Amino acid sequence: MARSMKSSATSKTSLFRRDLPALSTNVGGENRVAASEIMVDVVIPVHDVTRPTKRAVESVLAGTPAGAVRVLIVCHNIDPEGIEAQLAEYVHDSSVTVVSFADGIKSPAGPFNHGLTLATAPYVSIMGSDDFLEPGAMAAWIAHVNVSRPDAALVPLRHQHGELLMNPLTRWRRSRRLDPVRDRLFYRTAPLGLLRLAVVRELGLEFTAGMPVGKDMAFSARLWAAGKRIDYLVRTPAYIIGADAVTRVTTQPRPISEAMAAVLDLVARDWFTGLTTSARRSLVTKLLRIHVLGAVITRSRAESWGPGDTDALRSSAREIVMRAPGALAPLSRADRSLLDAVIDIGSSAVSLADAVERHRTSSRLNRIVPRNPLRLFDRESNLTRFVLYRLNR
Repeated sequence: MARSMKSSATSKTSLFRRDLPALSTNVGGENRVAASEIMVDVVIPVHDVTRPTKRAVESVLAGTPAGAVRVLIVCHNIDPEGIEAQLAEYVHDSSVTVVSFADGIKSPAGPFNHGLTLATAPYVSIMGSDDFLEPGAMAAWIAHVNVSRPDAALVPLRHQHGELLMNPLTRWRRSRRLDPVRDRLFYRTAPLGLLRLAVVRELGLEFTAGMPVGKDMAFSARLWAAGKRIDYLVRTPAYIIGADAVTRVTTQPRPISEAMAAVLDLVARDWFTGLTTSARRSLVTKLLRIHVLGAVITRSRAESWGPGDTDALRSSAREIVMRAPGALAPLSRADRSLLDAVIDIGSSAVSLADAVERHRTSSRLNRIVPRNPLRLFDRESNLTRFVLYRLNR
């Protein structure tokens, strides 16, 4: 890394850009290109020196053209010396830079946003310090954007244990110029891939400050709905979601009020109210299915509910439904019954645990067919989703 730069949350962005290395170092006989020729800036926040940051960096740089990628390690509320020690072999390699960022907030939003302000390459990518790329991934992604120049290139996601995530669940064989509604882009909450930096700044995209979870929800939804060119590099090597860290910030159990904060923030934004009816309905269906019903199903026992959780979920669900009542139509009978239990003014931890059990044991028919059978073939119905899962495998 060419230099370690230290800053605070209130430091001026221009100072950091002036301090960034020019990336013209000759390393190991390879000629590094000038900063203006860097294709991708990869932002990796780190809040714990025990994270496998070196693995992430090596997976990004392996096999990529010399000088095409710059990795920006943002040390969040920690001394950068420990991270620098991990990356000591890159000390003379200007493709890796460590910066320090302190805001005292336990949310990755701040360091992600800080990294984006430092980016200068045509494309920017974000990455978790626990995660890594399959061999050849970054080189394949760069090859695509070099030719096609999309505004966003979404990449395949795979869990470390091997499961490939079918997300987004696009139309059959559709991979370029995706539509946010017809290709179900709103289900892709994490904007993982390559994003055109000019578009990020044009739309004013930022991770939601102070959010322990869901900090990327508004960022991605705004981008998918903005009418930009979005490609899905489904046949390229994948981004691997690491599973070997002791803890992950985004998977820790939280009170319902915290879990729903990012959802309520999203539907209250001015641009959300300006969405087309179909886009608003598609997004709200996703929020109900994944975030509201997901919160109930993961609390299948009465003791799983904390003080105030049932009231917080009830009010959140009602607020979300109000934004697009038509979003209820594609949900299956089983899902609608569970949602009814959530919204019921008399709901309690015990009644919701019972509702989750009824949902778990509901018939296949009730888990597939909506209350209005005419909506069975809706693009958001469970039947349509199951068919696309099979076709896109």
